[in-house]
Amino acid sequence: MEDLLMNAKKDQVICIEGESTTDLYKLVSGKLMICSRNNSMVTALAYLEPGDYFGEFSFFDGLERSADVIAVEPSTLIKIPDSALKAQFPDWLLKTAKSMTRKLRLMDQVIRNKGIKKHKTSVKPLSIEEQTYYYKLLKK
Repeated sequence: MEDLLMNAKKDQVICIEGESTTDLYKLVSGKLMICSRNNSMVTALAYLEPGDYFGEFSFFDGLERSADVIAVEPSTLIKIPDSALKAQFPDWLLKTAKSMTRKLRLMDQVIRNKGIKKHKTSVKPLSIEEQTYYYKLLKK
């Protein structure tokens, strides 16, 4: 399997919500923010630490990216092309993962629409200044 090591600078946009790439990523070092946009409002959904994977929705179902990903500090990632990894999976596993991903995307949409909040584990909201800053990065 051919992995591609990537170095991302602070504030580098890794993925854009709605783009049609399907690679899977693993964060080796640094810190990433997964966020969502609603007009000019940017909402931090999660922060990723070394060892975390992201991009699995698009990787498994081939649909567009469901969120934006930004490096909030210099980071090193492994970019795993979908063709390299999927060739190693049995067909039943790919079908199961695709089915699970469809359900997770549905729940993700419900959470976005309803604004469901986690208790004591929610991500700190971005300030207006931070939202403006990240929105400008994403609009480049």
